[in-house]
Amino acid sequence: MTRSTSARVAGPPAGVVEVWVVALAARELAYDALTAPLDQEERHHAQRMRVGGREWAATRGARRMILAGYLGLPPAALRFTRTATGKPRLTGTTGLEFSLARTDGLAVLAVASDRAVGVDVERENDRTDIEVVAREFLSPVDIAVIARAAAENRRSAFFAAWARHEARLKLRGHGLGERSSEPAPEPEQLVVVRALATRPGFAAAVAAEGGSWTVRIRDFTLPGIGA
Repeated sequence: MTRSTSARVAGPPAGVVEVWVVALAARELAYDALTAPLDQEERHHAQRMRVGGREWAATRGARRMILAGYLGLPPAALRFTRTATGKPRLTGTTGLEFSLARTDGLAVLAVASDRAVGVDVERENDRTDIEVVAREFLSPVDIAVIARAAAENRRSAFFAAWARHEARLKLRGHGLGERSSEPAPEPEQLVVVRALATRPGFAAAVAAEGGSWTVRIRDFTLPGIGA
């Protein structure tokens, strides 16, 4: 896993899943510039949100800028649609797969050119009843991993497992929070899930088809802002 900082890239090359980290609470986050490319539907959606509308809008703006960088298009020119299962896709574009996730203060966007991807990020907290949620939604394998963790690390182990679970679901566009029965995948349907090192206090994971791929983490900054 390598890390670099850029606002525009030429890839990602085959066999690489790039994961962009967007620090939504950063002081240098230029909200007006970030949300300028949003269309009317996105703006109205953010305005209707009682909580988190500002971060939602900033996240969608970052998604537009990052994907536009791959395609060499203006961010405002991108159009999005959804698959039958609800997974977002670019309209009129092939060969660029992506998945977006957001939590309080942080967003991640996974992008690949040669395989489907799913990503998730969670902010660790003390409110979640991890035993109840794990029992209701996670697989027996994940539950066993959490149970084996030392008591002081069990909550972090839960959020790491939950991020893996959500990343797998988002890969296929399945409903979030669905129970995972962990069926043995067919060889052509092999899915690998890898943990992501983003920021302290957050758990993140990316899932992608096939086993021969690596992760490249990129820190998102607007052109001319930040390093």
